[in-house]
This record gives sequence, structure tokens and C-alpha cells, in this order.
Amino acid sequence: ALNYDEVLEYIGQFGTFQKKIVFWMCLLQAAGGLAVVAFAFTGLEPKYRCSVPPCDTQSGAEYFDKTANEGAELPAWYRNNTIAINDRCRVPIVKEMGGVCEEGGTFFIYDDNITCDITDLVIDRSIMRNTLIEEFQLLCGRSGQRTVYNAIYMVGMMCGSYVFGWVSDSYGRIKALLLAVVTLSLSGTLGAFCSGLMGLHVYAFMRFLTGMGGIGCVMSSFVLAIEHVGCKYTMVIGIAIVIPFTLGEALLGLEAYFIRDWKTLQIVAHLPLLLLVGVYWVVPESVRWLIGAGRVEEAKDIIEKAARVNERDNPAHLFKATMIASSGLENTAHSESNEVKTTILDLFRITKMALRAFNMCFQWFSVTMCYYGLSFASTSLSGDVFSNFFLSIFIEIPSYIFCILVMDSWGRRPILSFCQAMSGIACIFCGLLQGQTDPGLQGLQVFLSLIGKFGASASFAIVYVYTAEMFPTVIRNQAVGTCSLVARIGGITSLLLDLLKVYWLPAPVFIMGVVATTAGALAVFFPETLGEKLPETMDEAFRIGENSNRGFCTFTCTSVKEMFSEELKTVPRDGFNNQAMDVEKE
Repeated sequence: ALNYDEVLEYIGQFGTFQKKIVFWMCLLQAAGGLAVVAFAFTGLEPKYRCSVPPCDTQSGAEYFDKTANEGAELPAWYRNNTIAINDRCRVPIVKEMGGVCEEGGTFFIYDDNITCDITDLVIDRSIMRNTLIEEFQLLCGRSGQRTVYNAIYMVGMMCGSYVFGWVSDSYGRIKALLLAVVTLSLSGTLGAFCSGLMGLHVYAFMRFLTGMGGIGCVMSSFVLAIEHVGCKYTMVIGIAIVIPFTLGEALLGLEAYFIRDWKTLQIVAHLPLLLLVGVYWVVPESVRWLIGAGRVEEAKDIIEKAARVNERDNPAHLFKATMIASSGLENTAHSESNEVKTTILDLFRITKMALRAFNMCFQWFSVTMCYYGLSFASTSLSGDVFSNFFLSIFIEIPSYIFCILVMDSWGRRPILSFCQAMSGIACIFCGLLQGQTDPGLQGLQVFLSLIGKFGASASFAIVYVYTAEMFPTVIRNQAVGTCSLVARIGGITSLLLDLLKVYWLPAPVFIMGVVATTAGALAVFFPETLGEKLPETMDEAFRIGENSNRGFCTFTCTSVKEMFSEELKTVPRDGFNNQAMDVEKE
């Protein structure tokens, strides 16, 4: 069969042709990032309390006293400056003197269960003017349903991981991308028009579809990008392409800062994504997938175009060699036609490959639990909501840069183990600091949460690259999809862990830390893929790392010049042998 890695040695592993493709894939990654955090603002749970008729004015009551400390404190008649979650819908006891509420005289009696109606709530609108939480009245006794509707997106991602993985491997990466973009944009936009008695249920279904489309965009664009470049750039592109995902999340935060109405924000965030269907006409299909699917002539056409764009000679001699090899196999066509097609189940038929697959699935479960658990918690930290959100988002970029600079020097396995362990230990101590009122300890808690997010983000980038490098082309997208499916269970779990707070406040973050630390320990059993070509067959994947003598702590200094330069071969002419020349990438 035609070896695409050998072809890239002649036409360039990351030339102008590949750079254009990666640019478009970055836009799709940003779309996935924008969609995944939209609920953090459209579904933001506002602060609310019961109206206190003797104290609040008859109309225009505000949650905070805007005359005190820049409006960040409760009205002076409250004894405490915070209202417990269970007290938000309870009517407090009020002390009056001469018709005026006594300062600090409003408090709650815990054996008194008098509650107010939802229409009597005073809601904080300093962050969002309105959200779907208020519109669908997911307040007071129904507040727990917010977690369910937030998790529905993860369920959609879980199903989409498999569905779009199958579509991508069966019908091509581009068709899967087109379907994912349409699903994401239309379902996200239609979610803004849900209203009436069935509105909440319809919104839940739209959110499920949005989750499917979002993961389809992220997963298929990632695979398409790394399959178009050579093995030298797999790591760099595999991690760098995740940065636009972060920028997409930041873009949503910026839109939310200027658009405080949830329906308008929902439309502005999702409808423009429909323009990305243009990738169907400007981005070619994966050459590796075409070769694996037996569509060699289409692959040749794309290779010829890539050679022209990269201003390199077309390696036609490789095509001729492939034709000769193919003609020699014509007599065995009948036996080949009966060959069983490789599926994701083949990963579990061999003990060695099964252990790798289970281990990688657990890595995805762990990193997704920590990543989304810490991401959605950012809007509930003390301080300005938007500042905390952007801080949590932008800490990801240094983690990706760290991976790019270190992974080719240290390797995939030790970096994954280190980052998982770092994230886990940070989460454990961050959880133990839950409920602290000391400003210094609160600051330490925020710092530890950012360290945890740094490690989780780095691990997220690594597992994508590691999975793509460890499993063969014939099932690569299915492998990524299966791991991503398990990862969504981790995301759902991270949200449901919040229910354990009533038993032990540190429980959610503490458990995430224990899981991540365990994943870090298990990562040492993976084979090292640094320097290995992408495996095309199951046998090649099975033999990864067999001839590697690289130790766990081996560190090789690699300059930036070495990272972005490659050795290209010249196409043989007049019977001369291949000659290599160094071409330094600009």
C-alpha cells in the first residue's frame, strides 16, 4: 500500500498545504470550545433570596446593597453577609424598631420552614440580566435540576464521540465534520427559541444534540489535522490545535460580558458557526483515510495538489511502485475480499492492546473529570465571575506551550504521568481547603485550583496526541471516539460529585484529586511513542515501543530549530538515487 509518511518525506511534512488545513481545523476547534462553556453563562445560577417586605422597598428591591462596598454586600439588616444555599428560599425573622429594620436583625431559625414563592424572590442580576434558570424556574426546590441539564451536554458528547467516530472512519473525516458543524450550529441556535410547557424538555434535547455536534467538531478536526502532517509534527500540531479550543472558550466569555440576555447569547454564540460548513469545499479528505479505504486514486490527486502548493516535485515513482505491488497481488483478490475489516473490538482481543486501551480510557476519564470539574467551578469562586472565568481559561495556554516545549525532549509517557499527578495532588489539597474563611487560605485555594487546571489541561492535550500515536489508522478515529466516550462519563461524574457536598464539603474536589493521582501512577505502563511513525495497522500498533531504549527519566535537549526543520528527499531522476537535503522551515 502507498505509505503516506514516505510521501511526506518528498513533499514536506508541514508545508503551506498542511498549514492551510490546520488553520481551518483551528476554527473548528474554537467552535467546540465556545459551545462547551456556553451553559456557564446561559445556565448561570444567580444568587437569590426571599424578599423581606418590611425592609426591601415595594419595587426595585436589589439582592446586594449597592451603597456598600461597591455593591458586594447584603443589605445591612442581614446578620451575616452570606446566605446559605438551604436558606435562599426561606423567610427570615426580622427585627424592627419604629418601622425600620434593625441593622443585623434579620436571621434564620432552622426549625422554621416557612418559604417564599418564586415570584417573591429577589434575584441578583449583576452578572446576567436573565438566564434559562430563571426562565424555566429551576430555583429553590428545583435548583438541583440545573446539574441534570448541565450533564445532558456531556451525555450528548458521550454519544457523539461514538457516532461521529464511526461516521468519520466509515464515510470520511470531512463528511463527519460537515455533519458535526450543522448539528452544533442549528441545535444550539434552536435552543434559544424553546419556551412554553414543553420548552425545557425541548431545550434538553437541543442541548443533547449540541453536545454531539461539539465533540464531533473537536474530535474529527483533531484527527484530520494530525493525519495531514508528518510524524515529526504530530506532537506540535496535536497540542497547538487545542489552543484555539481555549480561545473559543474565551470568546464565549467575551460575548457573555457584553450580552447579558441568555437567549441572545445563545443565538450569537451558535448561529455564526454555520459558516464553517465551508470547510467541505476548501479542505481535502485525509490522505491516510483514503489509502486505508482503498481510494488510492483520490489520494494521489490530493498528494499531487499538496506537492504543487508546497512547491515540491510530485513523488510519482512511489505511485508506480504501489501499482506494481498492487498488480502482484491481483491473484489473491478473492482471499483479500474475504478479509475481516478491523474494528474497535480488535483492540480488546489481545491482552497487551486491551490493557493499553483500558488504561487510556481511564486516563481520559480522569482528565475530563478534573478539567470540567474545575472549569465549571470557576464561575462560583469568590471575586468577579468574569475575571475568574478568564483566569481559569487562560491558564490552559501556558500548559499547552509547556507540553510543546517538553514532550519531544522528555516524551509522552513521563509528561502525562507528571501532569496527572500534579493535577491530582493540587486538587486533593484544594478540596481540603474548602469552606475556609481566611483570605490567605482562600487565595491559596484559588492558586491550587489553577495548578490543578494547568495539569488537567496539559493532560488533556497529551491524551489526544498519545491516543492518536498509539492506535492504528484503520481504527484511529474510533479509538479516539471510544476514549472520548469514556471521558464524557468522567465529565458527568464531575458534575454529579457536587451532590456529595452535603455529606462532606471537600468530597468532590478531593475525589477528583485521588482519581487523577491514580491515573498518573498508571500512565507509567504505556509504551513511549516519541519518534515513532503513526501506526497504519494493528500489528504496527502492537509493536510500538518494542525497540525503544528510552528511559522514563531520559531528557534530550531539543532546540526550536530542530523542532521546526526537516530533512526532505528529492524525487529520483534519470536513475539517480534519492538525495536528501536539509530544508529549514521558515
